[in-house]
Amino acid sequence: MTGFSSPCGACKFLRRRCVNGCVFAPHFCHEQGAAHFAAIHKVFGASNASKLLTSLPATDRREAAVTISYEAQARQHDPVYGCVAHIFALQQQVVNLQAQLESLKAQEPVQGYTNTCSVSSPEEDSMKAKVMACQT
Repeated sequence: MTGFSSPCGACKFLRRRCVNGCVFAPHFCHEQGAAHFAAIHKVFGASNASKLLTSLPATDRREAAVTISYEAQARQHDPVYGCVAHIFALQQQVVNLQAQLESLKAQEPVQGYTNTCSVSSPEEDSMKAKVMACQT
């Protein structure tokens, strides 16, 4: 229970009295918790979420509640892939950045020969230092 009269977000959403020892109270605040819990309730069900949280050690419950909330919101946004769509997008971003890095590595020796006579600006020196740091 979060206070004397205000229920946690989960109990507020479920329209029930928040009792001492409520498994949801530490993880779903009164203000924003109801919106987060609504997604969890719709996707997984309150009973399943409660069973999952109570089966975990108290030290892992905070992270589990955040993860369940994220997964439920992702599933509502993308019913087919859920959070896996975000994982795929991040993996593709890694592949693209690795290809871009390889391209920059391949261009650096060529540019090194063409820029031997030119004077570089501090921004160019800074950028070259960043590229060199990425290569190591």
